[in-house]
Amino acid sequence: MNVKVGFLLLILLLATSGCITTRSLEDGEKLLYKQHIKGTEESNKSDMYELITLAPNNRTPVLGPLGAYIYQEGKEDIDPDIIDQRKQNIAQRLDKKIQKKLTAGKDTTNLGNRKIRKLARLDRQLTEGNFFMRTGTPLAIYDSVKIEESRLNIKSYLNRKGFFDAEVTINVRERRKKVYQDFIVHEGERRFIDSLSYRTGDSLITHLLVENEAQSFLKEGDYYDRDNLTAERDRLTLLLKNSGYFAFNEGFVEFEVNFAPGNSDLIITVIINKPADKPFHTKYTLDSLIFNTTGPDAVMREVDLQGIHYMFGNTRYSERVLDTRLIARPLETYSYQRIVDTQRQLLSMDVFKFVNINFDTTMMAGKFIANVYTSPLQKFQLTQELGVNVTDGFPGPFYNIALRNRNTFNGLEIFQLNGFAGIEGISAAADDEDPYRSFQYGINSSLTFPRFLTPFNSRNLNLKTFNPRTVLSVGFALTDRPEYRRGTLNTTFGYLWQNLTGTKNYTLNVLDANLIDSNITDQAFEDQLDELAAQGNTLKLAFNRSFVSSSSINAVYNENYSNPNSPSSFLRWFAEAGGTTNDLWRNTEDTDNTDLEFYQFVKFQVDYRRYWPLKGNNSLVFRVNAGVANPYGDNNALPYEKFFFSGGSSSNRAWNPRRLGPGSSTPFLLDENGDNVLDGNGNPIPDRNNYQFEQPGEILLETSLEYRTKIGGFLDWAFFVDAGNIWRIDETTTSNTGGTVRISEGGDFKVNRFHKEIAVGAGMGMRLDFSFLVFRLDLGHKIRDPRFDIGSRWQRPFKRAGQTVWNIAVGYPF
Repeated sequence: MNVKVGFLLLILLLATSGCITTRSLEDGEKLLYKQHIKGTEESNKSDMYELITLAPNNRTPVLGPLGAYIYQEGKEDIDPDIIDQRKQNIAQRLDKKIQKKLTAGKDTTNLGNRKIRKLARLDRQLTEGNFFMRTGTPLAIYDSVKIEESRLNIKSYLNRKGFFDAEVTINVRERRKKVYQDFIVHEGERRFIDSLSYRTGDSLITHLLVENEAQSFLKEGDYYDRDNLTAERDRLTLLLKNSGYFAFNEGFVEFEVNFAPGNSDLIITVIINKPADKPFHTKYTLDSLIFNTTGPDAVMREVDLQGIHYMFGNTRYSERVLDTRLIARPLETYSYQRIVDTQRQLLSMDVFKFVNINFDTTMMAGKFIANVYTSPLQKFQLTQELGVNVTDGFPGPFYNIALRNRNTFNGLEIFQLNGFAGIEGISAAADDEDPYRSFQYGINSSLTFPRFLTPFNSRNLNLKTFNPRTVLSVGFALTDRPEYRRGTLNTTFGYLWQNLTGTKNYTLNVLDANLIDSNITDQAFEDQLDELAAQGNTLKLAFNRSFVSSSSINAVYNENYSNPNSPSSFLRWFAEAGGTTNDLWRNTEDTDNTDLEFYQFVKFQVDYRRYWPLKGNNSLVFRVNAGVANPYGDNNALPYEKFFFSGGSSSNRAWNPRRLGPGSSTPFLLDENGDNVLDGNGNPIPDRNNYQFEQPGEILLETSLEYRTKIGGFLDWAFFVDAGNIWRIDETTTSNTGGTVRISEGGDFKVNRFHKEIAVGAGMGMRLDFSFLVFRLDLGHKIRDPRFDIGSRWQRPFKRAGQTVWNIAVGYPF
């Protein structure tokens, strides 16, 4: 059965699910089929949809309410009477075995636990249903009680948003056991904030509040929103706790709301109540700080540094390193945020099990002592991981082992030794038919310092940076494929840091050096590389002995990306300069005598993603991924790993991995001698269905739009559109010795035509979202193929072979 027939049969089978759901209704039951909120003008309709307690079943395009269909199929297999009987049989059988063992004086723990597990599994079927019921969603049976509850929720929401006179009515229409329902909203007049004032009884606190009014959630002229009152209470509490008021809490903040004279707007008074046992709130200063790492050990060593008293037990730590991690300092005004950030700085080193900070307030008024107590993690830790990787759509097992040595040189360093081995099923570099087995194994060692190591005094830099680290690593990896064996010796030296909230992460690799040695083991593959070289493809250079060095910086800005409650974004940019250390490895006066391939290049890439949550469990996700890599060395070539590629499960899903592009270039049909096959006019015949070779490019432009929704349980579906391509900076067309051109023009980037060479793919996907793991199956279909002539690039569905590509992957595409 071909893809086209199978896909049509699947649609025909599942499209009947809409009829099946109504047939499953009991007498007197009706199906809530469609539901809308109407009449909104200023209020947020999306927020109101979240308050509805009964919603129609999600309907996928063409497939209908698939989640309800799956649920009903599972429900038909559940019979409570049969399950109860099975529970009785299991209990009786195991009770007899338990009694027999008790009589013999034997231990019955295992049998007792076995009984509990079996009965719990059956109880779960009664309460949560079987696998299909947990995967799908129950039928949305119309329930007037839940509808009334939803109406009241919407009305309460409108009142909170300043619509004090709002009313919500319900309009119901019924047809063939299906209910079409609308919540009709009458917002009424909205109340705004006329004026704000403070009542504190403390001039210092009043001055602090006025000084920070710019950050207030309450503004004169804004509409009234009760949620903003809650947010303002939290803001004021944190403001005062960060300004020395150690004992302050949200219970002291109160709001008084009254109508303004002569209009319907509101006067809000912010009240800061006084403590019951004092005439005012006490402002505290951190008088001294004691850092105690002894735990149950006796104090073996005491040191004072920068006004901080350190107490060490049997385990020795560098007080100078610890000093750079302490954000809270003696003689400063108490700040709750600085205390929390100090804890986070210490825990981020992965040396301490916990960090507790308590305060001694028994000394003179307004001052206290901060005591920092820590407990070390185990010095040596061995971790192992066994799993399955899905690369380019083909699964393969892997095994990782890591040995970690904490506080290696008593300076809170971490030395880690990693070993890995795995098998990956990947597309061959010069064949798009069957996947190859690729064996990968290697070893890597790294030493992480919890500070910036620099040739100058960097104490102040370390103090001002959150979680600064210096990492030195050395490793060796070997890839063994049927076509070749490839070994890489790698060393890196770099810096890592982030911002206080963890939303911005930076990596600066001062040096990333790789010595690569390859051995081609398949003669047919070597012949293919020679043929590719004649076409201008630089794949063969990747198998020369080579030295690749670079310096790079990578920045990631993650504003809570994929947060289901609010729009969020993700931005990554990467810049790299290659060949910066070449002169250290070669004789610049006689480079021709070396057998190493050297590279010089610059590379830049940016990846932006935006996530919009929609009503219900739906979301819309957008991505744009662009980059350019420009070689400028003697060979004017990039290392193969530095090229851009397009196509695959996280790229354009209508093309096989690394097979899209470059531009509109097309391989020509070759005869058995490797010469072009000519048409009647003597022109080479394009081979547009030939995706045999990987297609590297130096310019990348990709964009994707994906609509995601939940079917039920852990089953989701998505509709997506992918567009983009890769290009070469220079035209790669070459001629063989006979003068016949092996590849068409159009692979280079031209401003006046690149938009005509954008490839477009679209499709649908199913996802199993287990929260800790997402398993994905996407079906991509070529809609616009730049390999064809301009008038023929838009493709009719199922027009030709190779137009549809299946993608199996773990995790979301972006």
